[in-house]
Amino acid sequence: MPEVVNSATLNAPADRVFDLVCHAERNVEWVPDLERSDRVTPGETRVGTRFRFVSRLAGIPVDVTDEVVQLIPNRFIAFRGVTGPKHSGSWRFEPVGDGAQVRVTYRMQFELPPAIGPIVARVLKLEEKLDEQSRACLANLRAMLER
Repeated sequence: MPEVVNSATLNAPADRVFDLVCHAERNVEWVPDLERSDRVTPGETRVGTRFRFVSRLAGIPVDVTDEVVQLIPNRFIAFRGVTGPKHSGSWRFEPVGDGAQVRVTYRMQFELPPAIGPIVARVLKLEEKLDEQSRACLANLRAMLER
């Protein structure tokens, strides 16, 4: 299963960054190529909460529903896809120094069908595009939270 991992240190406390990331209905504000992000499960984000995302990857529309599978407030959130291409990922938040900064690590794993997946991934430069998107997400979080 290919994996993309990127990290950045942001000049914001962990709770502030975590709050934005765990309210994934707001992802459309900072995730490149995301056209829609909706909360499917009402209430606060917790294990079992689902979100629907509609994006474009290499110009191809992708519609997925993700479910939160692990959540440690202000420290960690993990999700897995329940519809769409098979994928999973996580966000880790590690306070730095006195807590005025946080090291954010985003990890995404995806799986494609064995017969055509590797060919499609190469043609679309999928890992490269997901790596670029991951880096852009972190940069956009920085821009939003360091104002």
